Amino acid sequence: MYTNTLKNSIPDFIADTLTVLYMIPEIEWVDKPHATKWSKKEVLGHLIDSAQNNIRRLIVTQYQPNDKIIYEQNKWVEVNQYQTMSTRDIIDLWRLLNLQYHHIAQQIPVNTLDLTCDTGKGEISLHTLSFLIEDYWGHQQHHLRQIIG
Repeated sequence: MYTNTLKNSIPDFIADTLTVLYMIPEIEWVDKPHATKWSKKEVLGHLIDSAQNNIRRLIVTQYQPNDKIIYEQNKWVEVNQYQTMSTRDIIDLWRLLNLQYHHIAQQIPVNTLDLTCDTGKGEISLHTLSFLIEDYWGHQQHHLRQIIG
């Protein structure tokens, strides 16, 4: 379930993270540690892609449970070309999508939190809305630690 602690802390988490992201020098945003690794811009872009897909999961699962909603993360980063975008725009988009995700998650009726979405690639992998909400914020924190250090 979307706990009160999580509900209340998310806007602060987004605001605090935003402050730190804006302080990272541009040279650090574009540096790629290896040709096959994502830059900080691309990692944040991946989190944008994750937000878009997870927003869809939260919405669709409420009226069409067990629908398969997956995405190819490497292809999404490649096609979105985050490396060529304005860093400020990427950061702003991350902020707006996470505020929207939080807004949607707060509005989900408690009696639908056990509905499931299939996130498996090739196989069935059902996850409840409650799990998806909690897991999403852990995923954000994991990748933001890669960016911020």
